[in-house]
Amino acid sequence: MLITEMVAVLFPHLARVCIDQVFRAGTTVRIRARTGTMEAACPDCGIQSRRRHSHYERRLSDTAAGGQELLIHLRVHRFFCRNTSCARATFAEQIPDL
Repeated sequence: MLITEMVAVLFPHLARVCIDQVFRAGTTVRIRARTGTMEAACPDCGIQSRRRHSHYERRLSDTAAGGQELLIHLRVHRFFCRNTSCARATFAEQIPDL
């Protein structure tokens, strides 16, 4: 079983996350990941957008697993809201259950 298949079975809510690298830094396990999102809905008006504004990195820390801290470096996108009457000009994509 490939690692991507195993992740899909164990963590189906992470289906939109692509894992690029897993490595150890001291006692910390670090995961570099990104989203494969092509479009996202504005959280205010709900209109879907494909027009990307930029991207940035979120850092998520989890409790120790097997005595090792887990740190996820997740690259997410910002999108322009297409609705000209919406007060929100840009928004960051959200990863449900993460």
